[in-house]
Amino acid sequence: MTKTARTFLSRLLSTVVLWAVVVGAFVLGSHAVFFALISLVVVLGLLEYFQLLKRATGSRRFTVQTVLVSVAYLAYLYQYRDGASPAVLGAMDGLALAALVILLVATRLGSALEGRKSLDELMRALFGFVYVTLLFSFAAKILCLPLLGAEGQPVSAWYVLFLVIVTKFTDTGAYVVGSMIGRHKCIPHISPGKTWEGLLGGVLFAFIGAFACRALFAGHLPLLESTLWLVGITFSISVASIIGDLSESILKRTLEIKDSGQIMPGIGGVLDLIDSLLFTAPVLYFYLILLLG
Repeated sequence: MTKTARTFLSRLLSTVVLWAVVVGAFVLGSHAVFFALISLVVVLGLLEYFQLLKRATGSRRFTVQTVLVSVAYLAYLYQYRDGASPAVLGAMDGLALAALVILLVATRLGSALEGRKSLDELMRALFGFVYVTLLFSFAAKILCLPLLGAEGQPVSAWYVLFLVIVTKFTDTGAYVVGSMIGRHKCIPHISPGKTWEGLLGGVLFAFIGAFACRALFAGHLPLLESTLWLVGITFSISVASIIGDLSESILKRTLEIKDSGQIMPGIGGVLDLIDSLLFTAPVLYFYLILLLG
């Protein structure tokens, strides 16, 4: 079996496991399960991020503080699971950032300063919180929006499922098409393997996933019934997915590390698994609050 075939089979197995977890949480239909899953992913993602920092810089200071504030933030967000205004949800981000900054500075007072390294460590912790916790929290915020189906039933979980499907279809399409016919490099200084053919394949697969969702989930995605809006949202999600995937390439190349982890064979670590969702969740959230008026 060739290396390409082994990689494809590993990615397929990991993707099946991932979908089993997502569908399992969806079938249970409980916001508590969704929030627990989101919190677990955030914690694992942060631990992986700080482990990357340790491998690259020898330090992972402020790991505990960042994880604690993240868990508290998501736990506080959970109380709005039955519906909250975007203004309330947005204000919580500022409060969480303020709390983390205060905690980090208060903690730093307890030890001697080390020149620029001290500021670098503070900035790296803040970036990790924004990159992993705040960006991924938009998936939880979608669950908090007052989204109702055709019969007046809560359907926020269906929009999260739509988000995951379109995002992962983009990832899959980019990988499959790029592997099969990719010839023209698009961003070799960031990701040598990315090709224009692969990117177009990702966008095409995104539209396949989006229109399949609208057909299969009839009545559960009323805000996406307009074809014009669906096209705009799908294209935006596919572009954000591609940028999100490249964001981790920037992170790994900056730290001169090849893999962020190996929790999922063929895919890599938690950050490899969610890098696209980190960017697509805010995009869908923006469109939803726009459509809700």
